[in-house]
Amino acid sequence: MKLFETNCVTTHVFFSETMQVPVELQKSFPSIRAVSSLDFATAEKSIVWLHLNSNQTIAQQLAPVKQCAQQSLIVVMSDIPNDLEALASFSMLAKAYCNTHAGAEVLLNIASVVEQGGIWIGESIMQKLLGGAVLEAPQIERAMGKWSKVLTGREFEVAKAIAIGLTNKEIALKMHITERTVKAHVGAVLDKLQLKNRLQLALLVKEG
Repeated sequence: MKLFETNCVTTHVFFSETMQVPVELQKSFPSIRAVSSLDFATAEKSIVWLHLNSNQTIAQQLAPVKQCAQQSLIVVMSDIPNDLEALASFSMLAKAYCNTHAGAEVLLNIASVVEQGGIWIGESIMQKLLGGAVLEAPQIERAMGKWSKVLTGREFEVAKAIAIGLTNKEIALKMHITERTVKAHVGAVLDKLQLKNRLQLALLVKEG
């Protein structure tokens, strides 16, 4: 496949407090601008490649970037990608989530998808989202738009917490219940909505 720099977006910005622009990202977008503080406010449409750090929550990192560049399309880059980070990133309306050191072809594909208004989800996350099988139409119809009505108050709270990427331990602390109780609620929610995993639940909550 021929690689080329997309030109639909006015600018590309790499935001990181700890590192220089990754080699492959620089190669993909030679004109990319690196910033290390929230002083790049712009009215232009841009892709902000946000490099996560481990000292703050994803919400703490994404919120100020969205405020600073309101027209931006945010791509979250993680040194050690994992499902919970992906969930939290998408719940904060990030347009993509990927490895900080992804190859040029992947980066160009990501840019192309988000520029066209799409959301880029990596293959491994997508496989976990599908749970190895596609949900049947009747299951989707029963769940979509009605999911909150079939849950108890506690189950609803747990579902919303999962949608923002919280772990069972974090949910337990937030709701002042035990992790064992949280696990039971999660199981009940997935069973009632006929979903296979937390990723499916998170997207359902977000869409609903």
